[in-house]
Amino acid sequence: MMGLKDKIRHDDALRIVEKNYVRFSGWDLAAKFWIVNKTLFAINLGLCGFETHVTYNILKLERVGRNRILVCYTSRGRELLYPLPERYANVLSDQDIEKINSGPKKYKIIRTVRKCDETRLQYDHKSFTWDLEIKPVFLE
Repeated sequence: MMGLKDKIRHDDALRIVEKNYVRFSGWDLAAKFWIVNKTLFAINLGLCGFETHVTYNILKLERVGRNRILVCYTSRGRELLYPLPERYANVLSDQDIEKINSGPKKYKIIRTVRKCDETRLQYDHKSFTWDLEIKPVFLE
């Protein structure tokens, strides 16, 4: 069984991989978000307006800084903006953003609940945390 120090070292290694390899890999966006969600520490989603387990259509992504991306999505007929947390923004390349903004393939973003256990440390004394998932939309 891994000790806490080993888990923290593993989590730090994942952060390095996210920034340097995952961002420029040919992996699908869903796989990139899955890797970020495997981290030991919960990611603060900030002022996330997403309801849990509700899918939101991504209209476009806009990079507004090195590690800052705004997600434009629709909710109840209105277009809203959400600043993507840095860990998620780090894995998105400019090619991924271009694929979402201009490509024929569209994506949805979902806020999910994850129960805390030995693979996720508690955050804010809660027994659960939240993650973001991105899924392709298959048009008919």
